[in-house]
Order: sequence, then C-alpha cells, then structure tokens
Amino acid sequence: MRRPLLVLLTVLLVCITACGSATAAGDPTPSGTAAPTPYPTPVGGLGHRPSSPVKITLLSPTNGEVVNGTSVLVKVSITGGIVTPVLSAIVSPTKGHVHLYINNQLIYMSYTLSQEITVKSGLEYSMYAEYVAQDHFPFDPRDVTPTIFFTVAPA
Repeated sequence: MRRPLLVLLTVLLVCITACGSATAAGDPTPSGTAAPTPYPTPVGGLGHRPSSPVKITLLSPTNGEVVNGTSVLVKVSITGGIVTPVLSAIVSPTKGHVHLYINNQLIYMSYTLSQEITVKSGLEYSMYAEYVAQDHFPFDPRDVTPTIFFTVAPA
C-alpha cells in the first residue's frame, strides 16, 4: 500500500516542480534556425512504457504564422483517446494529458485541448505538443507533434 502511494507522490512532486506557468519562458529561437526537439526523458530512463494508439495534432498556431498581441491561443486535437485531469500510476493507453513545449521548455500541462499562452512581441517561438500517460510520463513510442515556428508581430 505504501509503495503505490510513494510512487504517486513522487510523480506528483516531479510534475509540480516541472510545471511553470502558462508564460512562454525561455529564449526565442533565432529567426530561420530550426531548434532541436530533444523530447526530454528523466535521468535513469523509465523502464518499459506502454504504446498508445492516440495521435496528437497541433492545430494552432500554424507553422510560419505571424500572430498579433500578447497571447496566442494554442489548440491541439487528439484522436483515439481522451484528455483527462486524473493523475494515476495505473496507465491506460487511451487516457492521458497534453504537454506543451515552447522553445523546448515545458510550459504547461493541459487537461483541455486549448489554452491561451502569453508571448512577447517581435519574437519567434518554436512549439510542439506531446500526448503523455496519466502519470505524466511518455508512451513508447512517444506521440509528439512536429515542431512548428511562429512569430509575434511587433507591437
């Protein structure tokens, strides 16, 4: 009984620590330069992870888009599964969360399929999203969108 509780508390602590705000932190990518997408994995690996039939797609912003204002509405879609707010050490291949990365930094974990993100004018950003299991760790293989780049118009 203690081990599952300890695992769940450890995962929760890691998730809380890893989650910043819905602000696009980090340095913008240099214009026209493709940023690497490292898909970070915790040190020591995760052992065997289940696969998932879910496919995630980044709907907006689109690659090369120029957005106006101080925020951008990020929208993703998933097929073959659901996004759930439930945190669980028992992994289902069709239940999970969306992790969004801006400039290769995790900026939020969404329990929905859209969220407003604060951005700075005149800068270029890279973005990708990943569908992860209910324990907030990736499936194997990982379900990650292609990296897109968008620019925020000068104010």
